[in-house]
Amino acid sequence: MIHDEYFRFLKNLEGSEEDIIKVANLVSDNLDELAGLSTRNGQRAKRFVELAQNSWDALSTELIVEGEDETDAESAIEMLSELTVGPFRGFAKPEKFDLSSKIVLIYGPNGTGKSSFCEALEFGLLGSVSEAENNRFRNPEDYLKNAHENQFTPPILKAKNSEGTEIAISPSTNFRFCFVEKNRIDSFSRIAAQAPAKQTELISTLFGLEAFTEFVRNFTTELDDRYIDLVGIKSTQLQQKRQKLAGSVQQIQQGKQDLIQIEKESQALVTQYRQGLNFDQMVAEIYGNDDSGGKIKTLEAELQQSIPGKNNLTKISLETLGSEIAGTVSKLEQKQQELVNSSQQVSFQQLYEAVTQLKSTNHNECPACKTPVEQVRVNPFNHATEELVKLQQLAATQQAIQGFSSILQGQLSQLYQIVNICLRQYPESNPLKTIELAPDQQPAQEWWDRVITTLADGFTPWHHLVSQLQQLEVKDQEIDALSQARTSKQSELDSLRKFERQIISLKTRKETFENSIKAASRVVESFEEENSELIAAVEAEKTTIAQNIEITKAYGEFVGMLNNYNDSLPLLLVANLSDSIVELYNAFNRNDTVSELLAEVKLPLAQNQRLEIAFQNEPGKYHDALHVLSEGHLRCIGLSVLLAKNLKEDAPLLIFDDPVNAIDDDHRENIRLTLFEDDYFKDKQIILTSHGEEFYKDIQNLLPREVANSSKKFDFLPRLDEVHIRVNMNSSPRHYILAARTHINAMERREALAKARQALEVLTKDKIWKYVHKHGDGSLSIKLRGAKAPLELRNLTEQLKSKINKGDFGDPNKDNILIPLTFLLGLNGDSREWRYLNKGTHEESDRAEFDRNTVDQIITYLEQIEAALNW
Repeated sequence: MIHDEYFRFLKNLEGSEEDIIKVANLVSDNLDELAGLSTRNGQRAKRFVELAQNSWDALSTELIVEGEDETDAESAIEMLSELTVGPFRGFAKPEKFDLSSKIVLIYGPNGTGKSSFCEALEFGLLGSVSEAENNRFRNPEDYLKNAHENQFTPPILKAKNSEGTEIAISPSTNFRFCFVEKNRIDSFSRIAAQAPAKQTELISTLFGLEAFTEFVRNFTTELDDRYIDLVGIKSTQLQQKRQKLAGSVQQIQQGKQDLIQIEKESQALVTQYRQGLNFDQMVAEIYGNDDSGGKIKTLEAELQQSIPGKNNLTKISLETLGSEIAGTVSKLEQKQQELVNSSQQVSFQQLYEAVTQLKSTNHNECPACKTPVEQVRVNPFNHATEELVKLQQLAATQQAIQGFSSILQGQLSQLYQIVNICLRQYPESNPLKTIELAPDQQPAQEWWDRVITTLADGFTPWHHLVSQLQQLEVKDQEIDALSQARTSKQSELDSLRKFERQIISLKTRKETFENSIKAASRVVESFEEENSELIAAVEAEKTTIAQNIEITKAYGEFVGMLNNYNDSLPLLLVANLSDSIVELYNAFNRNDTVSELLAEVKLPLAQNQRLEIAFQNEPGKYHDALHVLSEGHLRCIGLSVLLAKNLKEDAPLLIFDDPVNAIDDDHRENIRLTLFEDDYFKDKQIILTSHGEEFYKDIQNLLPREVANSSKKFDFLPRLDEVHIRVNMNSSPRHYILAARTHINAMERREALAKARQALEVLTKDKIWKYVHKHGDGSLSIKLRGAKAPLELRNLTEQLKSKINKGDFGDPNKDNILIPLTFLLGLNGDSREWRYLNKGTHEESDRAEFDRNTVDQIITYLEQIEAALNW
């Protein structure tokens, strides 16, 4: 559709400026490639510029329209006669369809290949398939080929002209209004979800032009410097270089000033370091040179040497500890002596405590002599209690001994830690080895006695301990001196590193400024020589820039005209259709009240317009259709637009793919009446597919028997294990009378009676009742068995017969209907025919056989009634 609509647009460019014609021809020559590109990242604009610059002078200024000649192609045919399709989409192998009938009906569940059949018709009539364009297949054959065979063969479509001669179909977009596409109606019904600015696009979508609309919208409105050079790349480069040259001169001047500033900052740093030096001397002193390593390296090496840890022991603290130990030993011995002196009292204390404990066992007699307590001179229990009070001082002595023992233990442990330190510091031939304890031993008082006992060398271990501690104290003093020196060196190193960082900064800045001056100097010295070719290219570029300006101007005007054409398409498509749309819509809703039928409809033809309608009871008052109509009614409007266009264009065909999906249940009957019973489409060939078996059946029973019999019917069957579409080319008729005749001819009497009964139900409810209402009184009084019970067929048939039999009935040919009805019902209200109709629909065992002649006569009666009603 993109190609065809674009070539229709080209005809509007006749008489345009030559540059616009060039752009139009360029787009024509590269239409497929450009259609596959969008505005994303400027894809299409960039490619267009590339194509235009490469061929601008060679492009023709004569408008080239390669589309079809706008002749009335469809007027040359009366109807399609044959379709051969495959491999194509779901068809893995060729299938030939005989379409030589005014009505072609196709039934099949979803997924059985009906859409592939319609796409084959679309390709044969139009030369393309809109779904391939909508799905952005750059190569349509990728969409159209059969996936299993990986092959594509163009369908062959034949038709009969007005003289009855079979001719080959030449694809023409003039056939585009022959198709009613359910997806387009779905999109139209969802118009409520679209912003007003998008609603005009849906008119184009309804006619399958959404791909063309997208093609137009993907043209960037105008070309700018993102896509095409309008100033001159070389000229801009030269100008930038001259600006850079001026910058280089300024850079040299600024660099020299910066170097002077660096020199001042360097001298200030030297002064801060030490007077009498220059910058290089300061650097050599801090960093070093070939002859020396410099202060920083020297200090770092010295600071890396480790300092031993201090013992933190002093002679004074040792002597204090010795005095404390001697005092504790003295106090302990004193208390121990006191306890020895009171040893007798200790014995008595133990005795008194034992007596006191025996009191709880037997307090009535003396525990020693067993004399009753009342007879002894002194009560032993009371005496023991009194004496224990007197011996409390003895307990205090014992507690003091325990306390002094604990203190002595801690003091001796502290002393032994000092001994261990001396043993570690002086492990060789140390006299203190004599008082060293085993790992599991703790120092006690006897160990202290050894500490102060004279050794063979005339000194006690205590003397040696004091001497060694004096030596350790001297070492600690030396360590303190080293730590102080280390702190001073670290401070000096930190100061030197601050100078180091400033030196590095000054050197780096100086080097940067010097390099900048050198680079800028080279640019200034070599500019003219190095840019001689660029200077020449600037002159040569002026012609290209002038051409680019021409391309840009022509492109902008072309895109503007293309957008105007696209915006005007809705108006062109639905011009003068309003009356037909309203008429068809009301036909679809013929049972609605006046307040629901339309008086006028206004379609959204310009941006921000809405779909507006007026009802017949208030013809001057318009409503937003999206607010007052259901989705089902909106679908009716969409369908009305497509059918009105089909009528206006006098298309010979109406191809409707699966209306069950596009139409809600409430409107299907009236749409069937509009298509097959009203006069709107009586001269057109109608090809209709459906996945709804009831809809398919109802269409056939709505048609006159002869028309239903002559129509072509195909059943698309569910696929089994094969990959090819399965088609029953000899579909059984769903028209009840035709089906009944088929069954009786095959000696299937029960099935024939069942279909006959269904045929009579259709005739009475859908046709005879309307016939009675047209020529007489159609008001009936019918009793129902329940609120939801169906009409009782016998009661309905008898009342209709009674109405027709009246003398004032308006049809002079009523006997054509009355006589067959009478035979079916019987003159006396009973007949074998009627009993057959009833029994033929119910299952009974051991039933007598049906008489073939009677069954045949029933079907003949029904055929007579059907023929009379369709005259």
